[in-house]
Amino acid sequence: MNRKKIILPILVVFVCAVLTVLLVKFGRRAQPIPLEPVDQVVEVLRVKLAPKVFEVQSQGTVRASTSIPLMSELDGVVTKTASSFQQGSFFSRGDILLHLDATDYEALVAQAESQLAGARLKLETIKAESKLARQDWEALSSQFVEGATPLLLREPQLKEAEAMVRSAEATLIKARKDLERTRIRAPFDGRIMVKSVDRGQFVRRGQELARVFDVSKMEVQLPVAVSELAFLDPRLGVPDGGGSVEPVQVMLTSDYAGGEHTWKADINRTSGGLDERSRMISLIAEVNDPFGLAHGEHASAPLQVGTFVKARIQGVEQSATFVVPRSAIVRDNQLMLVDEDNRIRFREVSVIQYAGDEAVIGSGLNEGEVVCVSSLEIPMEGVKVNPVFQNSEDHQ
Repeated sequence: MNRKKIILPILVVFVCAVLTVLLVKFGRRAQPIPLEPVDQVVEVLRVKLAPKVFEVQSQGTVRASTSIPLMSELDGVVTKTASSFQQGSFFSRGDILLHLDATDYEALVAQAESQLAGARLKLETIKAESKLARQDWEALSSQFVEGATPLLLREPQLKEAEAMVRSAEATLIKARKDLERTRIRAPFDGRIMVKSVDRGQFVRRGQELARVFDVSKMEVQLPVAVSELAFLDPRLGVPDGGGSVEPVQVMLTSDYAGGEHTWKADINRTSGGLDERSRMISLIAEVNDPFGLAHGEHASAPLQVGTFVKARIQGVEQSATFVVPRSAIVRDNQLMLVDEDNRIRFREVSVIQYAGDEAVIGSGLNEGEVVCVSSLEIPMEGVKVNPVFQNSEDHQ
């Protein structure tokens, strides 16, 4: 029994060895298949000279062009407020927004009118006395050698009476103006941002009643790098002989009420200087009638204060440039060109501007050259590729 257990494994190993020898000697062998090298397919374009209108991009937050605190010029109790005196309400220039208690100021007007009447009566009396004094002197002048003195003719009294009339007139003007100031009027067509007082409240002279802003114009500060000014009109921010400049057009875009909206604006001035931290200069874009009120109806997409907007600023035009996809730029302002033998050649170029997904080339290219816009796994000089033109018309 033990002998069978020893012989059986040895027999199995022997049979396997014989089968292996037979398979190696008489089995089929795999024949290697030669592989031909395949050129990588790349997307290319043929560059052409074309005019380019440059565009500078920026962003900013809308703010009111004119925003002021509405102040009280008098002490008094607010007796009445207009229906438009509410936060967010619109008003027109000259509208009465608040009434202050006018009782004391009406009394001051009456008192000033009385003082003026008394001063005028006194002036007329002094005039009559002065006239009589002159007549008396002329009747007696032949008896005296010396002339009449001003005091005798009541000239000082006459000047004093005239001054008192002028003073009373000024007091009356001030009293009437103070009475008018009890009706606080809107200084321009505007909107209330913050309401600070209400009916029944006592206010002091110089107290802020509300903060309002002018709705006829909004503005946005658009910071740009100083280098970007090369693509804008060089006269921007520099007044001509008449003190004005040709405005630069800008398109503002923002999401509003679930959709993207666009507003036209003009830039005709810059900020006073460079920002010390960012070293950028701000262009001031102005939007006229942002709420559409000039035509008597509200705009479908009003430009609200505080709206964040993106800006596309129209720049100057250059007659001849090359425009390639930004992704085609490799190795620090280098392009991969494809020569006549379909081999990659690197070329250093001068990039004037990066604008979104595009790069504007100023020099380093010739018209008609082929640029590779696809990325290579191992970009090397002289690598052969299989070019496919983006536009079939470019294929020659």
